[in-house]
Amino acid sequence: MRYAFVSDIHGNLPAWNTVLSDIALRDVDRIVCLGDVVGYGPEPAEVLRSVYEHVHLMVLGNHDAVVAGRLSAETFNDRAQRMIVWTADQLSSRAHDFFRDLPLVLKGATFRCVHGDFTDPAVFNYIETPEEALASFNAVPEPILFCGHSHEAGLFVIGTSGTPHLLAEQDFAVEPGKRYIVNVGSVGYSRGGDPRASYVIYDEDAGSVQFFRVSYDFEAFRAAAARRNLGPDEIPLLRRAPTGALDSVRDALDFSPDITARATGTIVESDVTMLLKKRTQIWKIATLSAIAIGLLAVGVAAAIVLKSGPKPSAFPPERPAPLSLSAHAWSDGNLLPSLVAQSIGGFSAAPFRIVLSDARHMTVDSIPIDNTRTAVRMFSSNARSETVFETPEIACEGGERLEVMAKAAFSEDFEGECVLRIKLLRGADAKVLSESVLLTRRFVNHVGLRDENLPVALRGLPNGEGWWLARGTTDPVPADAQFIRAELTGKFIGSIHIGGLSVRRK
Repeated sequence: MRYAFVSDIHGNLPAWNTVLSDIALRDVDRIVCLGDVVGYGPEPAEVLRSVYEHVHLMVLGNHDAVVAGRLSAETFNDRAQRMIVWTADQLSSRAHDFFRDLPLVLKGATFRCVHGDFTDPAVFNYIETPEEALASFNAVPEPILFCGHSHEAGLFVIGTSGTPHLLAEQDFAVEPGKRYIVNVGSVGYSRGGDPRASYVIYDEDAGSVQFFRVSYDFEAFRAAAARRNLGPDEIPLLRRAPTGALDSVRDALDFSPDITARATGTIVESDVTMLLKKRTQIWKIATLSAIAIGLLAVGVAAAIVLKSGPKPSAFPPERPAPLSLSAHAWSDGNLLPSLVAQSIGGFSAAPFRIVLSDARHMTVDSIPIDNTRTAVRMFSSNARSETVFETPEIACEGGERLEVMAKAAFSEDFEGECVLRIKLLRGADAKVLSESVLLTRRFVNHVGLRDENLPVALRGLPNGEGWWLARGTTDPVPADAQFIRAELTGKFIGSIHIGGLSVRRK
């Protein structure tokens, strides 16, 4: 797997677009953002829209946290406070909700990611000295740690001496017995003397890390700031003009066509036969496009009548009655039974329920894991519609905290996202009060979690071999919530195999 790590885009759309284009040339499987998508820069909504569309995994940055209401703006200086208030006003409530649901930590098989430091990711400390690096090395076990926050690319290395060494950004191969903290630098607000946008690619299979620097159109950034009446007092980066325009060497001329003018000189004849051979395919595409545009006005009414939308389907069709299990119903405290999926006589995984929003392009069935276990397999060829694997409603009390765990595998051709979330419900109509998204995109693999420490419902499922474990804990349940429901939802192409899901009181 090849990962591109980006950080601190800070609302700088020209820089982000340039980095995104450069990543597209590097044969990358996943893009990971280490936070601070917004703040400082003049185009927060535009940047967030593109990041949401193209980035696979994200952690929360301190600027993002203030927008989401998860961190006080008093941690910023006066100028930064004014800009983060301005930034929040440029974003919709959907953007605020998106930041509110982001995790502080992402963990892979060989690496861990945060925005700031690893001792307490919610505080957003910097890692700038060997002492600060040592504290982070001691806090977590992974061999490679990726972070941003300081806007300065570089790395710390620690070996058998136990003393971290600070190195300038440089490509390297992971060596046995050594660990690394890699600061990927900043896309939108680089510091340290090099004004170019920076990012990092980690090839997990090859065990290599590469740093990349790209120049971007700073004048486009300046123009975007001017359109929003933002100057150097609001955006100090404008004072540096790090990639300013080159001086003109000629007076500007107008090269727009003069329709009354006629070219002079020899008229050159070309072989029409040869030209047609080269242009035939382009002509076909252009002609079909013109026909489609010409028919659009006539066909739109018919399309409304004739086009049938996705056909939903659910197994079972109705939700089962809420569960009133006590934490003592199962020896490990799980409020849910083990998953038993079967397709004989029609699919069933009761009391769990599967909802397919487009039954024409989605299926659900059971597949064997081994001689005793089966998994739910949800297949989709429509990445625009959603599949849902949900638990029954579970009675809960205000103040409780809930641990939710799920184990699933993804097919090799899987593309899209899968989200594990908790919904808080109220009343007989099960009205949704709020949603707590625990994990987004692909699951985080909790390395080293022993099978005997898992809930009984998840024990005995494969480790590795494409299986991933998602785990998260909710905030205390509000007093007005009467039920909770856990859901695995996804919009994807390919298939997901769900081996089990557990909800326990903490």
